Order: sequence, then structure tokens, then C-alpha cells
Amino acid sequence: MSTGPAILPTPGVVFRHLNKKMNCCRCAPLTVSAIYAAMDRLETTTRVCPFALAEARARLIRIEERRERRQRRIDAEIAERRAHRRRAIA
Repeated sequence: MSTGPAILPTPGVVFRHLNKKMNCCRCAPLTVSAIYAAMDRLETTTRVCPFALAEARARLIRIEERRERRQRRIDAEIAERRAHRRRAIA
């Protein structure tokens, strides 16, 4: 983020930069917290515009909220399938 027009540092961007793949996405929250920590360091050293950091944080929050909604939907579907199977067995 400290060079040129910064791209949003999402977990996907980080993993592509490291030439790694996210298999189950369970590491995404840890990656996001590392991104926030890096953004805080850049902000305290004034190496990045505070406006750019605020905008990036807002976008990251929206991405996290979307991921959480998707996970809740998946969990609800799994719970519904299990309940349906139990009713079918009973």
C-alpha cells in the first residue's frame, strides 16, 4: 500500500503475492488481522495517506461482512439438511 496507487490488500491479494492458495479460507480472518496490523504500522509512520487507509478499512469491513453472511447462510443450510434427515429417520 505504500507504493503507487494502492490496491486493496485483501486476503486474496496477499495470498497471490505470496504465490499461495487458500484451500478452506479458515486462515482469512488471521490474514485480515495481519493486514489491519500492517495498515496501523503504515498509519503511525505516516507512510500512507490516512484517507486511503480509512477507505481500505471500510472496504475490508464490507468484504468481511459479506464473508460472514455467506458463512451463516452455509451453516444454516447445513443445519436445515441435518434437521431434515433427522425428521426423515424418525
